[in-house]
Amino acid sequence: MKNLLLAIALAMFCHTIALAQPCLPEGIHFTSQAQIDSFQIIYPNCTEIEGWVGIGGDDITNLNGLSVLTSIGEFLWIEDNYNLDNLTGLEALTSIGGSLIILDNSITSLAGCEALTSVGEDLFIIGNDLLTSLLDINQLASIGDSLFIWNNPLLTNLSGLDNLTTISGDILIIFNENLSSLSGLDNITTIMGSLELGGNNSLVNLSNLNNIVSIGGNLIIGGNDALVNLSGLENLTSISGDLEIIYNDVLSSLSGLDNIDEASINDLTIIDNTALSVCEVESICDYLVSPTGEIEIHDNAPGCNSISEVVEACGIVTQSCLFDGVTFSTQEQIDSFQINYPDCIDIAGDATIEGPDITNLNGFDVLVSFGEDLTFYGNDGLTNFTGLDNVTSIGGTLRIAENNILTSLTGLNSVTTIGGWLSFDG
Repeated sequence: MKNLLLAIALAMFCHTIALAQPCLPEGIHFTSQAQIDSFQIIYPNCTEIEGWVGIGGDDITNLNGLSVLTSIGEFLWIEDNYNLDNLTGLEALTSIGGSLIILDNSITSLAGCEALTSVGEDLFIIGNDLLTSLLDINQLASIGDSLFIWNNPLLTNLSGLDNLTTISGDILIIFNENLSSLSGLDNITTIMGSLELGGNNSLVNLSNLNNIVSIGGNLIIGGNDALVNLSGLENLTSISGDLEIIYNDVLSSLSGLDNIDEASINDLTIIDNTALSVCEVESICDYLVSPTGEIEIHDNAPGCNSISEVVEACGIVTQSCLFDGVTFSTQEQIDSFQINYPDCIDIAGDATIEGPDITNLNGFDVLVSFGEDLTFYGNDGLTNFTGLDNVTSIGGTLRIAENNILTSLTGLNSVTTIGGWLSFDG
């Protein structure tokens, strides 16, 4: 009897294996409802498509013919299905080895994705004009690369992504007109790539990002017309990239960015935030003491309308000056430099020296560095660079052009570092 039961069990196991088998290593593209309806007839026992799957056709109304699929080895691309209301038919699908791309469809929900737990690469949800919810994807626990939620005008929140804790690539949440909350991202602690929030004109706060502690790339917050503050980012301590706060019309303060390690910020850009008057948070102030990249601060409200305003608001005592750049066009300006900028030994912004009456640079003999680009152009009376003898570094490009009687580079002998290009024109 035991041998009989064992034989029956073995037969049933072998029958199950025979019924569930992989197929289509080269992938398949469904362009009609008839192809989907006949899938199980043409490919009997196929539950795992090894290759890629594309779904896109004007007459596709349901995916019920794919109800046996449990996995897709490469990407799943669902695009231009204007008569498809949801993804019902994919209820057995648990994993996608490549990217999941849901692009320009008329679906109203992701119903059908309830069993999906992992996407091996990117998740793109882009240009779905009628999509109102991501709730049906709430078992998704792993994305192998980036998350893109882009131009879904009826989406009001991101609930459904709650099981995600780490994003291995970027998060881009862009141009979702009615997105008012980032609910759904509450459990994310680490983003290994960049975080970009842009053009979400109903987004009022970032409170649902309060568990993020590190970003491995850029932090870009731009064009969010209803965003009033950055509260929710208080636990963020490192970004390892550029920090850009741009074109946020009602943003009044950078409070929320206080705890970012200034050493993790590369370039800093704070521009065209017309209501922004409070920029002197700890991370920004610490960065301005010893910047490690390019700085651009302008076209914000008074108090945060220039680098020098923020430096002053931070109470920074520095031997740097002219953070916003300067052009010297006369000998008198050079001669009076030490009077006008006492104790300044570093011109922090771009510096341009161009004037037909400039004959010497002796007024600059206290300078030891230029923070950004240094340009000499059209100085018809300048024969050498004596006066810059103490300068050891130029943070950007050194450009020398159209200086008609220049005969020597004497004066630049101590320069050991040029951060950009060295350019000689004319």
